[in-house]
Amino acid sequence: MSLLLSLLGWLTGSRVGRIVGIVVLAIAGGLLAWRIARSSGERAAELAQQQASLENLQSRVETDDEIRRLDPVQRRARLREWATRKPV
Repeated sequence: MSLLLSLLGWLTGSRVGRIVGIVVLAIAGGLLAWRIARSSGERAAELAQQQASLENLQSRVETDDEIRRLDPVQRRARLREWATRKPV
């Protein structure tokens, strides 16, 4: 405990100690700001990916409903068209 008090006394009592303290606080503040910005960016990317997944799911459900409403002849024709289509 006395070591910590003597270190704190040196940091606040000497010119070099104050400069070291300011540098340490500046580095800690910079690291904290960097970490907050990084986690914010990661969260934004995660939300964008989830939004894209939801849009894809909604499109899939709409297509499934559209196909379900077709009569069997139209459904076979659509499947045949889809199966013979050349990949892009």
